Amino acid sequence: MEIIQLFGYTMIPICIIISILLMIYGKTRHIKYLDPKVPLGRLFYFFGNAFSFMCCILLISFGSYVIQSKDIAEGIKYLILGYSFGIYGFTFFFMTGMRRAYDIGFPFWVYPIFIALILLSLFINDTIFEFLILGMYLFLLQPGRNNN
Repeated sequence: MEIIQLFGYTMIPICIIISILLMIYGKTRHIKYLDPKVPLGRLFYFFGNAFSFMCCILLISFGSYVIQSKDIAEGIKYLILGYSFGIYGFTFFFMTGMRRAYDIGFPFWVYPIFIALILLSLFINDTIFEFLILGMYLFLLQPGRNNN
């Protein structure tokens, strides 16, 4: 039971690592849904991020259910649900941002680096963090190649 609860504690970083590995696999094999060079419009970027945030909220709630579970079967059930929503949510979050960056004209790898800079700037200065968060809206407002 302690192993299942340990997987519940480490659910978020493991989901991020698995989603990064899935994106690398999709890029090398040119899988349509995991290839960041497929353009994405403004509306789909907005709805995609909202959907990925909902999946991550479900990940956090199922992670807390795993930690509080008393039975092994119940813990495994919530563990499978949490990892499913977590991997799908993080992959969708990164893919929508990378596709939107590619649609605007930036290289697709700029988006994860920008997200890392935003998260690291939170520890340095709150003002820089706020300006970088506002810069994220440039992805939403900037017209892309297909102008939608």
